[in-house]
Amino acid sequence: MKRKTLISYLISEVLPPFLLGLLAFTFILLIGRLLKLIELVISRGVPLIQVGSLLMLIMPTFLEMTVPMAFLLAILLGLGRMANDQELLAMKASGISPIQIFWPIAGVSLVVAILTLITTLYARPAANSALKRELYSIAKSRVGTALKEKVFNDDFPKILIYVEEIIPPGNTAQGILIIDKRDRIREDIILGKVARITTDDETNTLALRLFDGSIYERERNREGFSQTRFNIYDFKLDLDELVGPVRQKEAGPKELSLADLFKSIEEKQQRGLKAIPERMELHQRIAFGFIPVIFGVLGVALALLPRASRASRSWGFMLCLFWLLVYYALLSFGKALGDKGHLQPIAALWLPNLTIGFIALVFFRKAMRESPLMLPAFASRVGKAISQRFERKLDKRGAKSA
Repeated sequence: MKRKTLISYLISEVLPPFLLGLLAFTFILLIGRLLKLIELVISRGVPLIQVGSLLMLIMPTFLEMTVPMAFLLAILLGLGRMANDQELLAMKASGISPIQIFWPIAGVSLVVAILTLITTLYARPAANSALKRELYSIAKSRVGTALKEKVFNDDFPKILIYVEEIIPPGNTAQGILIIDKRDRIREDIILGKVARITTDDETNTLALRLFDGSIYERERNREGFSQTRFNIYDFKLDLDELVGPVRQKEAGPKELSLADLFKSIEEKQQRGLKAIPERMELHQRIAFGFIPVIFGVLGVALALLPRASRASRSWGFMLCLFWLLVYYALLSFGKALGDKGHLQPIAALWLPNLTIGFIALVFFRKAMRESPLMLPAFASRVGKAISQRFERKLDKRGAKSA
């Protein structure tokens, strides 16, 4: 088999499951966000184009996780299929070494690692910063639609607003109750049948024009109320009290560019601070970029181990889920220790990479020596039973669909 033919054949086996896994993993993680975005369209009247831009800005956050996950799944499924069909055994018999099988996958893993590193270092921080600005713009232009029905909205300080019903797209409300406690001397209770909600960019205010209602005024040091009826009443609120803190809040480490992140770390260290959140974010961005390389070695090693040739087609899914759980469990453990200062950020964020990388090298060494992976008998029986059960379910579904 020529070298170019071998490389193209291996890549063609890995690429389709990689794209399928990327789509599946990304969609699973996006489900919760998609429901919120759909709510913005239905109940808040946000245009689909604006919702689409929000979705695109959210994507880099998920892609930095789903790309390595999909790559591991692709290797286990692609090479696992070749192992089941004895193709890898035939390659070895024809003189192709495990190293020759590994190099094409290593090249793909390097490309995926570079793309992941670009996403973590540049794309995701820029997208997070743009997402914050976009959310502020939506909050400012459609702050009236943020009022929830049949609950007391306390977003504005010392003001409670109750709305019985909001009529889409959200600039008209029915059954309004406003409790205004901003004045130290008196308290106002305003009732209105209908209200028109508008915003004024020049004065940066939210205006509620109420129709056909009453104002009940009570002084704090006196008993009883004074009532005033009105046909039209304008009630204005300072918009900065609601969205101003979002706009004025300093960008967090996840929103800082790489240069700003280094600058923030240096400034804190000059003031004698440890800059733990910034250092944790920096090492997480770099460590995430090397996950595809580690998963590439691990996936090829698992596929080349002699035991893999007897694995069922469901074994790849099980192995992928298992190692992803192991990796993210180690990542959560390391981040918890790093956030509390019990472990240096570089050690906390590189703990899963070093652990999984060491295991991958051990497995790859065994694969080079054609040494089977020895598992405890109980674990082997349990894994085989689960695999066979999953295999039977897949066969039943295939038979029904046929």
